[in-house]
Amino acid sequence: MQKVSTQKGFTLIELIIVIVLLGILAVTAAPKFLNLQDDARDSVLQGIAGSLESASSVVYGKALINDVAGSNDASQNVDVGSSTVSLVYGYPAGQTAANITALLDLPDEYAVSAVSTGFALIYYTGFGTYSDTAPTATGSACTVEYTNSTAEGERPTIEVNTCVQ
Repeated sequence: MQKVSTQKGFTLIELIIVIVLLGILAVTAAPKFLNLQDDARDSVLQGIAGSLESASSVVYGKALINDVAGSNDASQNVDVGSSTVSLVYGYPAGQTAANITALLDLPDEYAVSAVSTGFALIYYTGFGTYSDTAPTATGSACTVEYTNSTAEGERPTIEVNTCVQ
């Protein structure tokens, strides 16, 4: 006489298949719910801001050594490797994109826009309409703002505006 099993449940193979399928769904669906790209761009912008802060400090040190840190009209220059940077109170002047670009080794997707005298934006070109039109306003999303020093001994203002909205 044969025993008839009355237990009902899942086999080990069925459980493993369900777990694998749930893992695949989680991997494909999670990036749609988590905004990882904007967080990564924000991290790059924070890194650019830190690099700009360090570079402006090095330029200020060179300006002090060369005794050209007192002028506010961007007529003084200091050599930074293969190019020169114009200065405002010894710090890099933000009125030209080339001035800021000379200090940084930016990733290909990032660009510099000199908006007005003493103000520049470093921005992610793939954000919104930035591939066609560079941002021009303070507080523009996905940018690093660089504002010239306003007095002798005062550091320039460097502010990050996040991509996450």
